[in-house]
Order: sequence, then C-alpha cells, then structure tokens
Amino acid sequence: MLAGAPSYGARMTTSLDIPALIHGSTGFVGTLGPRVLEVDPARLRLDAGPELHNHLGGPHAAAIFGLGETAAFVVLLRVFGDLVEQGAVPLVKATSIAYSAVATGPLLAQAELTGDETSARDSLAARGRASFEVGVRFRREADDVETAVGTYVMALRA
Repeated sequence: MLAGAPSYGARMTTSLDIPALIHGSTGFVGTLGPRVLEVDPARLRLDAGPELHNHLGGPHAAAIFGLGETAAFVVLLRVFGDLVEQGAVPLVKATSIAYSAVATGPLLAQAELTGDETSARDSLAARGRASFEVGVRFRREADDVETAVGTYVMALRA
C-alpha cells in the first residue's frame, strides 16, 4: 500500500475504470462478453449467444463459470486494485461451483468478498502472495431463479 494511502476496507481502492477494463477485454472475456452492471456490489450480466450455448439452448456451464470468474475479478479489482496498480498479479487459484437449476436466457451474477481483506494484504506484504475467497450467486434474469452458487479462490502474487 502506498505510504499515507487510506484503507477502505472492502471499498473501492483504485481509480481503475473497472467496467471499461472488462468491456474492453480481449481473449476469452471478450468472447464471453459479460457486462458490468455495478461494481459495488459486483453485478454482471451475460447474454450468451448461440455460440456459447449448451444442448439445452442456454449458456454452457463453461460460460457460466467464466461469468463467475469475471465477477470475482471485478471484486478483486474493486478491493485490491491499488495492489494490482502497484504490480501485484491477479490469478484464480481454485473454484467450486454447484449448479441448481437450468440456466436459460440472460444470466446475472453477483459477487462479494467473503475472505478477509486485511489478512490478504498482510500476506502479500509478508510472503509475496495472498489468496482470498469470493462468493458468487447466479440467477436467471427473466424469473430471478438461482441457477448456481460458486466460490472462487482468488490470488495475488507480487
């Protein structure tokens, strides 16, 4: 953390334009095309086209996973963006996701930091690496039915 910089405790710690970063992404995130609706809390929308559909006509599980990973990344940037701006490398370390209903049509994902921000910051400073959990809930936009719940273990490396 920069000398004299305030601690925001799970609030925005960066001047990064997070929606612009996500919306302007290349590679898989660009192909997936999630839209950031809000940064705090992290709320994203995926309206997957037929190229990302499964045999049931809805978003493939891999697309849903990618939406959750992107939502977790938005949380990472919101809470630890100052560290990323200082050179910390953000990564996904592990994930578990449980699907509970068929996903059809546009999906919404909401993510929140469930790990401890202070411990992660202390670990990065002391060991050069840190990990923390982000919980993500997925629901169909049309009827608000929850379709999955995931835990994304995010990491920062100096």
